[in-house]
Amino acid sequence: MSHAPGGLLATLPRYQSSARLESSVWRLGPPGLEPEAVAALLRHALPPGASVFRGVYRVPGPLPRVRRATGSDTPEDRLAELLLAALARGVREHVTAGTVDVSLSGGVDSAALCAMAARQAPGRVLAWTMNVHFADAAERRNARAVADATGVELVDIAIPDAVLPELFERAVLSQETAILNARAVASFAFYAEARRQGASTLLSGAGADEVLMGNPEARVQAAARVTEDRRMARAVLHPWAVDNLGVDQRAHALPWDLEAGPGEEDHPEEVRYAAWVLRELVLPPELRSAATQGLSVRTPYLDTGFAEVALGLPSAVLARQGAGKWLFRHAVRSLVPDEVRLARKTPRYAHTALSSPVRERWLALYREWLTPARLAPLQVVDPVATRGALERYARLAPEAHEASAMDRLLMRLCSLAMLHAHALARPPCPES
Repeated sequence: MSHAPGGLLATLPRYQSSARLESSVWRLGPPGLEPEAVAALLRHALPPGASVFRGVYRVPGPLPRVRRATGSDTPEDRLAELLLAALARGVREHVTAGTVDVSLSGGVDSAALCAMAARQAPGRVLAWTMNVHFADAAERRNARAVADATGVELVDIAIPDAVLPELFERAVLSQETAILNARAVASFAFYAEARRQGASTLLSGAGADEVLMGNPEARVQAAARVTEDRRMARAVLHPWAVDNLGVDQRAHALPWDLEAGPGEEDHPEEVRYAAWVLRELVLPPELRSAATQGLSVRTPYLDTGFAEVALGLPSAVLARQGAGKWLFRHAVRSLVPDEVRLARKTPRYAHTALSSPVRERWLALYREWLTPARLAPLQVVDPVATRGALERYARLAPEAHEASAMDRLLMRLCSLAMLHAHALARPPCPES
């Protein structure tokens, strides 16, 4: 299935071997993971053109050539009209092409898509929402309010906590990368059930935060997480792997500042950051998880027509009083109920295995995969140090400051072990 029609930021990198270019790395039959690339990924030092798979490169697409205006003589109400019109055009094109279902989280982004789709295709829209323990209760109430206000049918997909550890490996293999929290697994389960119930193509609000400054402090917070992740990774990597990266400036640069492609050195940091977040964290659980199930996801906020308008707006009309998307929230005031439109953004990455109702099953899964037999083939990971970190993690309280960073590390390590084992188990592709 195709991923997203148009939009440079909505395009995931393809994979290149010596023989050919593919959208899925598994079609190239990689013979396992490259040890130095594993260490680089764990330390956020893997360039955008490299991959963790041996003999395989990534080919990222170009970035949009747009930067925010420093100011504007255009009245804010007029800017709001232009922004809303750009989104309406994109949604209309998707609906005209047959996409009438919406992934509805209960946030303002998916709520606006739902309202626009309902106007374009009255009586035909289904809104799909996820019922999982870490879903924000207020957003779930808001999803119901949006469905009621727009007159669409709400399909509530229940995802039992117990299925998430069991689907972890399948989610990793479908997304073809290391994942960092259970939300990525829940996305895999969500799209599987939506497809089972008859969905084929869904509109998603993915990418709205990145082009509309949904969180004005996002880059600062991401930089802090990167620093924390690097400290944690250093503790479980063999010293030679750390020292090898220690002389490399990539191990100190922020990941969105790594090796821009030809002619892309002058892209604003905001665009480079958006590309990194979307390609590494946000889109694989959306696009690849859905595609694995035979389902397509459309991302109107990343379509060229909207993204270029949004990324060209002055930051002063988007970030106000510590909140993001101000102009967008103003623009959709006739479409989205106020309790949804004005709600504060909830954190994406707050939950961990320790806070799960099936905590012991998650810990058992970590212990199953983080063994010397599983980790030794990666060559750069110290199994003894990793087991020590896991046992320290298991004793933490869910609210402990270091719990999130340790959970990200353990999930990435498990993911890498799974990817390597799967690559070794697959017969090499004769054309690769």
